[in-house]
Amino acid sequence: MKIVWASPPNFVYDQTPHYFQALFSAGGAYLRKRFMQHRVVSEAAGFHGGVERVILRHFACHEPADYLVIWSRPWEAQAARRLATEVRQLSPGTKILVWGEACSYFPHYFEREPFDLYAINGDPELVIADAIEAWEAGRDPQHGVSFQKDGRWQHTEKGHILDPSEWEFPDLAAIDGSVYQYWRKQRGQKVDDLSFAVSRGCPINCARWCPTPRKEGTIDRRRSPRDTVEYMRVLPRPYAMFQMHSPLFCMDSDWVDEFIELKAEIAPDTPFKVVDLMNPYADEGLVARLASVGLKNVGFGVETLSMKGRHMIPKMEPSLLEKVAANLKKHGVSSKAYVQMGLPGQSREDILYTLKVLIELGLSPRPTGSTPFWKLAKMTVEELDQTDLTKWDRKSYFDPRIGLSYREFLAIVHDVKGYLKDNQEILKWVA
Repeated sequence: MKIVWASPPNFVYDQTPHYFQALFSAGGAYLRKRFMQHRVVSEAAGFHGGVERVILRHFACHEPADYLVIWSRPWEAQAARRLATEVRQLSPGTKILVWGEACSYFPHYFEREPFDLYAINGDPELVIADAIEAWEAGRDPQHGVSFQKDGRWQHTEKGHILDPSEWEFPDLAAIDGSVYQYWRKQRGQKVDDLSFAVSRGCPINCARWCPTPRKEGTIDRRRSPRDTVEYMRVLPRPYAMFQMHSPLFCMDSDWVDEFIELKAEIAPDTPFKVVDLMNPYADEGLVARLASVGLKNVGFGVETLSMKGRHMIPKMEPSLLEKVAANLKKHGVSSKAYVQMGLPGQSREDILYTLKVLIELGLSPRPTGSTPFWKLAKMTVEELDQTDLTKWDRKSYFDPRIGLSYREFLAIVHDVKGYLKDNQEILKWVA
């Protein structure tokens, strides 16, 4: 049996490749471990700017692969279907499976030829591995998927999840280091980060804007602190620090305490970054402890402030933001403050005010478009086919109702400090 674990060729600018490559390669590593007697090949064409023939070679041969498993994010759905169609023509007997955020938001897009199965929920690597195992044994898949049988689509029970001890770490052999560095330079970053999953699931559940609860559920699940720190003992080249892939790094205070204690003992000098809620970093003691064991950067969502107090998403006290900024600065921790442009009720005035406040506090704004995938969920298959889904990524999707011109939107997304520096009248207007 041969399985091709693939990311479809689809050229989109800046999709935080260190996150996605790590998750993609770890999923392939799980299948490789699960099916040790068989061949599992990872083809990350979508990350590497690769061409379709790199994947097609596994099917245009004397013994084509038995399974093609495609990871599809919303902006890749059409590319996934093109690839699946090509493979079906080359190898009619190959089973074609698909998983990813696109399946979470508009699963009906895949409920047709040439697909045989799409993953709905549960941990995708487990759901897909169990489905393949069932088919190989002559049985139907039992959980977490919809699959085609005798021309009709069958729906299974809710997907199962893995114990965190079974989560695989990134497969470094499946990540092309030169391409990784190229995309990092395109994003204006100075060093490469090696991302790996620390936790899954988000109880905050901002599902209207955030795909994480749909993908991972609303229960916080974590690797053990010891497994996490043991992996961090050695930072492989060419990476300069670890990126802890977790929706809410400090959600579990007991876990964080144990992590800090073990990190100080086992790998005190290994640098790392986290993504989290902003609130925990108002605790100077916590910031000091994390900084002492290598925390270099924290990213958190500010999304939007309002100079007129109409709304703040998420709701927060301005004094809290000031305290967080002061704590990070005092202990030498840099920041990424995420700002979404295009949220309901948001105005141009709110966006510019938010950016100005963050820069004045010494926080680094990371503006992106707000990509309303829930709108895609309401479209018919025909409407989805007629929509350019490649524009539905956070650097491209533009909603003119926020009052920005398209030129302003792109300038802010790609160089917010340069934009504000070149437009001093804007700073005066929001002062």
